[in-house]
Amino acid sequence: MSGCPSEETILAFVEDRLPPEQRALAEAHTSRCDACGTLLAAIAATWHAEGALGEEAAPPPRLFVPGEQVGPYTIVGHASSGAMGDVYRARDGRLGRDVALKVLPARFAQEPERLARFRQEARAAGALSHPHLLTLFDVGAHEGTPYLVTEWLEGVTLRTRLMRGPLPLAEVLRLGIQLAQGLAAAHARGVIHRDLKPANIFLCADGGARILDFGLARLTERGEGAAVTRSGAVMGTAGYMAPEQIRGQSADPRADVFSLGTVLHEALSGQAPFGGDSAVERMSAALRDEPPMLPGELGTIVARCLAKAPGDRFQSARDLAFALESIASRSGSQVPRAVHPRALPRPALFTLLAVALLCVAGGLLAFGRPWKVPVSSSTYRPATFQRGPVLSARFSADGHTFLYGAAWEGGPVELYSARTERPLSQPRGLNADVLAASSRGELAVLLAPRFFDPEHGSGTLGLMPLAGGAPRAVLDGVLEADWGRGEGPLAVVRRVGETFRLEQPPGTVRFESQGWISHARVSPDGERIAFLFHENPKDDRGGVWVLEKDGPPRELSGDWGCTRGLAWAPDGSEVWFTAARIGADTALFAVNLRGTTRLVDRIAGRMLLQDISNAGTVLVDHQKIRSGLVFGRAGEERELTMADTSIMSDLSQDGRMLLISEGNQIEGPTYGAYVRTTDGAPPVRLGDGHPLALSPDGKQALVVRYGERMEFFLLPTGVGEPRPVSLAPVATVLSARWFPDGKRLLLRASQEGRPARLWVFEPGAGAPRPVTAEGTGFHTAISPDGEWLAAVDESGSLRLFSATGDAQSVVPGTFPGQWVVGWDASGAALYLRSVSLPVQISRVDMKTGVSVPHLTVPARGTPPGLITIMTLALSADGSAYAYSYFETLSQLYLVEGLGKD
Repeated sequence: MSGCPSEETILAFVEDRLPPEQRALAEAHTSRCDACGTLLAAIAATWHAEGALGEEAAPPPRLFVPGEQVGPYTIVGHASSGAMGDVYRARDGRLGRDVALKVLPARFAQEPERLARFRQEARAAGALSHPHLLTLFDVGAHEGTPYLVTEWLEGVTLRTRLMRGPLPLAEVLRLGIQLAQGLAAAHARGVIHRDLKPANIFLCADGGARILDFGLARLTERGEGAAVTRSGAVMGTAGYMAPEQIRGQSADPRADVFSLGTVLHEALSGQAPFGGDSAVERMSAALRDEPPMLPGELGTIVARCLAKAPGDRFQSARDLAFALESIASRSGSQVPRAVHPRALPRPALFTLLAVALLCVAGGLLAFGRPWKVPVSSSTYRPATFQRGPVLSARFSADGHTFLYGAAWEGGPVELYSARTERPLSQPRGLNADVLAASSRGELAVLLAPRFFDPEHGSGTLGLMPLAGGAPRAVLDGVLEADWGRGEGPLAVVRRVGETFRLEQPPGTVRFESQGWISHARVSPDGERIAFLFHENPKDDRGGVWVLEKDGPPRELSGDWGCTRGLAWAPDGSEVWFTAARIGADTALFAVNLRGTTRLVDRIAGRMLLQDISNAGTVLVDHQKIRSGLVFGRAGEERELTMADTSIMSDLSQDGRMLLISEGNQIEGPTYGAYVRTTDGAPPVRLGDGHPLALSPDGKQALVVRYGERMEFFLLPTGVGEPRPVSLAPVATVLSARWFPDGKRLLLRASQEGRPARLWVFEPGAGAPRPVTAEGTGFHTAISPDGEWLAAVDESGSLRLFSATGDAQSVVPGTFPGQWVVGWDASGAALYLRSVSLPVQISRVDMKTGVSVPHLTVPARGTPPGLITIMTLALSADGSAYAYSYFETLSQLYLVEGLGKD
């Protein structure tokens, strides 16, 4: 045993409620520990004097005896006792399995509060289904005594295991991931545990962990459990409760994050983080004291869990699980319930300037012999006839109906359906995009999709009948979903922070990476998932990958300069996709499971594969895409696009000079850095590379050049030579801005394979210095005096912190789904932008949080084809602005006659 047992364990020892193994450990400890021996003797003497202990004290009576029948269950024996009931091992003769049957002790069965808490445990457990939560099978009553039936587990509690000493680091990581995943599942159903501690965590013999005893769980839906968990009642276990619980305040999921932090601290160190000789002392320590800091990355994560203020902790158990998984994947520890990719080379990431639409990298690639264009009798029949972008399109199971999401004529995204024999589109009256159609007549749709950049639209996954009806929302933050043609589980692609996750079923991670996972489709037999993998989440160069039922994914066809759109051939023998080696004009290809790739068909322009019906009809989108640049002042806007891909990187504080990236047909794979005055004068080319930030005096720009590795340069805007700079240990820069002094840069960047954070870099004065924790690489603006930074975090809080990353404060109110784009020149207000179109820019007072509308862009309304406003910048006085946009004009075609060679 490491450390002294808890007060709860000593009490259970005196009451003879400990299992034999744990009792033996407690006896061995108290025999050599003077403090615990004295405490034990004092308790025993007091109880003896009160008559509670006798020399021949009989064991407490059991409600049931072996062989007794309780409903359909036969009692095998008594397993354990606790404050909330007795647990028996029982046999379910109907299914031939052992179960755990928990009942209230007879002396408590008539106490209303205990009975209410027992029933609440049944409701809470019955609402949950997850591999790391105890599974509830049944509830009932026997002669007026309520009971519930759960799975029977073989193993020990974490409390028992910790009596032998702390766990190894790998085991703590594995345990923490499992518990965080279990809590995330409970929180998603509105259930908060509120009493997480080692005694309520069961370590199964197979290596899995279960969270037990939801007897104190609070159902967060309105009205549930109010009488039991009313505000002001302190419920939980001293030393493991969050400060807000101790104060009797309402608890949200972040209270469970705190409790899990205490568990992980004890599991790793062998000592509870908040000690004391009494419950009052332990609660006081949790309110007052900072626990000992544990070493390493895990110690940092545990410390964040144990923050006194809920807003300073991980904001969800899912975020905590992701942080733990990141450590485990880097340390080589086995992460449960997820298949991790093989080590991938870290891509050269572009900034948020949406270079995703550029298909130009193929000019540097050797692509072998030219493709032979097959001779076919294919026919292309138009299926849509309005102006705007099609997001995705799918056939129904019978192949005679197709559905698609589109934003026609500048309107919002809407779901449409049409018949193949007479493709007259009918609106379904739903702001949604289609993701998949099942053989059971069910649709998976993306409700109210939003585009943070041109490629990554996300929203809430909804399920609805194909025949019509309202959708049922089931999962947030989804990018894609697919069933395939069978009856198998739904596969989804989600983005969690900066990581893309392929899950099947939702919640079970099959593959994850910081590279972009797109167009995931389940094979007709349900045995495989094909998808496009792009190492750079802002670029569509990449390849076709396949994930079998076991093992990591493998690449079938790679080195494409541009690839998007994917579907399985009806017989499952090939994966069809649209791609290009050079340029943006994609063609239709097929690859078999051995990796042999062939050209299927080519048309003039850009083709995007949407779906293939069981009968072999192909649904493709003929696209025209463009990225443009606009400058505006006082609502008057001027188009400053140079060619087909002009992306604004920065705007000078006086609103007179733009820093621009140009690519595609003009610059090719190297990109080009330009400056241009906003009066419309011709642009000036600075050199090769993608520009990131313009210095305050307008005399130099930070530029990145892509090749085998990222190289950074300071390019003069006038006379002078390019100057290389080293940003090591930074490997990837997402965005950059100069401080007002013109000497330092604020980088939103990451090290190799690590989450993004904020860094400060002074050229010529050493390596970049991190100023925030990993995973906090938010879109950040610098105050006019250079002393403060502002960003909206993942919870929607508008945070202010010093340029050293130390001092923090929060602007009143919440601002979900918004980004900070700049400070007011006075330093007293911030400018925030929305994501959805049209983009609303507001001026927010930092003292009051009051938001006042400032601008709406585009100023003249949303034109047909506009997908998103990407980068956006304001002048110091807020009167001038510039933004980059991305637009697509689509036309769907039904294609017949595209078979094999």
